[in-house]
Amino acid sequence: MKKLYLLFLWHMHQPEYKNPLTNTYEMPWTFLHCIKDYYEMLWHVSRFENIKATFNLVPSLIKQILDYTDENVKDKFLLSLKKRPEDLTVNEKRYLVPFLFNSNPKTMIKPFPRYYQLFLKKEQFSGNIENLFSNQEILDLEVLFLLSWTGISLREKSNLIKSLIEKSSDFTHEDKEKLLKELFSFIKEIIPFYKKLKESKKIEISTTPFYHPILPLLIDINTAKEATPEINLPKVKVSFKDHAEIHVDKAISFFKEIFGEKPEGFWPAEGSISNDAISLFSKKDIIWAASDEDVLFNSLGEREKRYIYKMYRYKDTFLFFRDKTLSDLIGFTYSNWDPKAAANDFINRLKAIYNDFSFPPVVSVILDGENAWEFYEKNGFEFFNNLYSAIEEEEWIETLTFSEILEKNISPIKLEKITAGSWIGGNFYTWVGHPEKNKGWELLSKTKDVFDKSLKDKKDQALDYMLIAEGSDWFWWYGDDHYTPYADKFDMLFRGNLQKVYQILNVEPPPEIFIPIKQKFSSPYIQTPNYYVFPIIDGEISNYFEWLNGGIINLTFDASAMDTSQVHFKKLYYGYDDENLYLGIEGSIKELLDRDYFLSIDFLGKEEHKIFLYLGNKKQVKNKCDEVEYLCKHICEVKIPFKCLPFNNSRKIEVSFGIYKNSKQIERIPFYNYITLDLSKRFDDEWFV
Repeated sequence: MKKLYLLFLWHMHQPEYKNPLTNTYEMPWTFLHCIKDYYEMLWHVSRFENIKATFNLVPSLIKQILDYTDENVKDKFLLSLKKRPEDLTVNEKRYLVPFLFNSNPKTMIKPFPRYYQLFLKKEQFSGNIENLFSNQEILDLEVLFLLSWTGISLREKSNLIKSLIEKSSDFTHEDKEKLLKELFSFIKEIIPFYKKLKESKKIEISTTPFYHPILPLLIDINTAKEATPEINLPKVKVSFKDHAEIHVDKAISFFKEIFGEKPEGFWPAEGSISNDAISLFSKKDIIWAASDEDVLFNSLGEREKRYIYKMYRYKDTFLFFRDKTLSDLIGFTYSNWDPKAAANDFINRLKAIYNDFSFPPVVSVILDGENAWEFYEKNGFEFFNNLYSAIEEEEWIETLTFSEILEKNISPIKLEKITAGSWIGGNFYTWVGHPEKNKGWELLSKTKDVFDKSLKDKKDQALDYMLIAEGSDWFWWYGDDHYTPYADKFDMLFRGNLQKVYQILNVEPPPEIFIPIKQKFSSPYIQTPNYYVFPIIDGEISNYFEWLNGGIINLTFDASAMDTSQVHFKKLYYGYDDENLYLGIEGSIKELLDRDYFLSIDFLGKEEHKIFLYLGNKKQVKNKCDEVEYLCKHICEVKIPFKCLPFNNSRKIEVSFGIYKNSKQIERIPFYNYITLDLSKRFDDEWFV
């Protein structure tokens, strides 16, 4: 019987958050994903007899997980959290209290009534929130924040966590201490769980060059021109090729130290490969590697989906190419679907692939294994239950690890060349080309030049900091293509590692290393309203002045892990008068008109509100508020009476947008967030010119 071979790869990665100048973790994301995802994703696989998967563990992540097995780990967030609220300084409160709302409002905050109550209190307050809450409220926030980040597997196995969830509020300092002790104890189980499932052949573990660098750019930054000849490259005067090899060697060595044998496969950082990168893997006896379908299409010179369902070989390394559609559906779309409907849709898409080809298709589904699940109900529990159950029911699907597929009787296709690229659009624009990104490379180059000329014993001491600075994450957050409110932290950590190199080498660093590269932090708000607006609802920007005084928002601001080239909604114009909110949505609207697509406007408030609009001229949709006016042509223009909006006391609303077809959401913007629209400012006493 012909089979469809389904290869899951869950990529686990966090950048090096430790400040080299203070030896303290600046951000606790590794800790939080430890208690929510790194164990839980394995647990999902372990509960199904016939499901196998590959887990890609970046060495720098494993290092951090091991650090967090020590409850005395130096972490800025945890050091503040461990204090009694009454002992917090003003600066500690200013840092800690806002951070305690870093949970998804819909899936992580709302399920805890007390947490949601405090969230609404924060949302309805327009000042500095560090003094908004009492000591007891801060204590409740601390415990509820931690509980919201626990995975379902941990909640099921911990009686303490069950009891705290049941208690729901009025927590004590002792409750918090017990909870922290339980969480640190749980983190100690993560790496042994990976070892256990690896030894039982339930999973395969692959890895990545040590500090997650973009290997092709380290080997030769000019490879960026292979996919995009017009790219503006930085002035890099040194070679990083020797460090590319060190990243690979250190990853192999560290993997052997942790798991007792060398890795068979690599997921290169961001799926970035080139001729030289794969040649380096072949030289190191790496059996397989994987990348994205766009890289394959660029390498072959034609885009045909059937090509990605085969196995390839370049030099002595086997290559696999991810199905972008299937991978991104799990990463960015299915979180908004009914779990059973999502699983059925995935199976139906696999069945179409199976039926379309006479050969046994090899389908590689590769994506981030940690960041998507906070946008799913119950951390993705119901989704995985339905997905893995549905896969097990189909005899024509066989899940395998990447090394196991090599044992099947499938002949690889020889690739003559690889056009260098990554999983983001098949190019490297995410890491080089923008003035901020190029500035980072130029600082890195200057530091490497000094490093190369230094004495060996000093170089040995400084090497790790140099390698950390070569990681991909710093460059990801430079430029205007991705947004995070912590962009300044990433900038600081990048330059801090370079400062540490100079410090160890006993060389005076250049003054520019102390100047933030991220001069203007990315924000969704390009412009806030400066007066009332009175647009004509005709689906056109009728004249220059129509939206001139309104606000403008970049709708793709939170696309921190996604290729946004295919996203339909890009920009939001908004404003208001005395009685109405006005929205103008810009993007590839014309592609959707009169093709049975619907626009949804979702509001987060005391209850969920949703307005549906047909993208075209043929159908009317019944909404709770029938006074909504809209028209979509070149843009979508919408007029919503204030009485239809779920205002809080401060006249703020949280809004997101969706595209639906056949009652299923196929796109959500922003991807992971709601946008706050503040409609409270009055302009009646202001001059308008």
